[in-house]
Order: sequence, then structure tokens, then C-alpha cells
Amino acid sequence: MPYNIFVFIPRKPGISHEDFKQHLETIHMPLLQFYGGERFPKHHKRHYLQFDKIDQPTVIRGTAAGFDAISEASFADEAAFHAFLGALKVEEASKVIRADEEKFCDVEKLSVIVVGDVRETKV
Repeated sequence: MPYNIFVFIPRKPGISHEDFKQHLETIHMPLLQFYGGERFPKHHKRHYLQFDKIDQPTVIRGTAAGFDAISEASFADEAAFHAFLGALKVEEASKVIRADEEKFCDVEKLSVIVVGDVRETKV
């Protein structure tokens, strides 16, 4: 059974949303792929909030949620997810990835949540 997670990623104060997105796509994702190797998720999608010209999120109702991107990752099963985490916990990988996160992400506010039941409505 697939094991899915969402990662809610807030940017580090002082960097623009565009710089955050550029760093995540061109530096951080390649690091995760390199260190994750064959354990990298079978599906990994990033959803970026839309920001206006003054770097504020476009909110239709309510307030901004405190994150700039939602990462959606799917693994074959829970064991595959833990194997990926294990690859990232190796000393060198952990050190490099943590140092990189500090450059663009507000690590204290980062959240990783397991997705349970998924329902979809199509028209």
C-alpha cells in the first residue's frame, strides 16, 4: 500500500519566495535525490503558493498558512519511506542536507505529515 507524506515548507525570513523556490528546485532537490539514491520517492511533487508583486501570498479566504510550499511524496510502502529516511540520516548526508536547509528554510516551522485516506472527486 502506498505511503504518502506532505511536507509543509516555510521559507527562511529575509529571502524572497522566488529565491526560496529557486533554491529548493535547483540545489535542495538534487541533494535529496543524490543522497536518497534508489530510495528516493517514486513520486515527488512540489506545490508553491502564489505570491504577488510585494511577496505576499495570494489568499482568497482566511490567512496565510505560514508555509511557502507543500511537498508531496509517495513511497511504495512505509518501509520504503523509512529506508529513504535512513539514507538521509547517514552522517555526511545529514550534515549536508541540514546545512542546506538552513540556507532557505525556516527549519523550526517545517512540518512532515503522513497522509492517510485519500479521496478524489473528478468531473
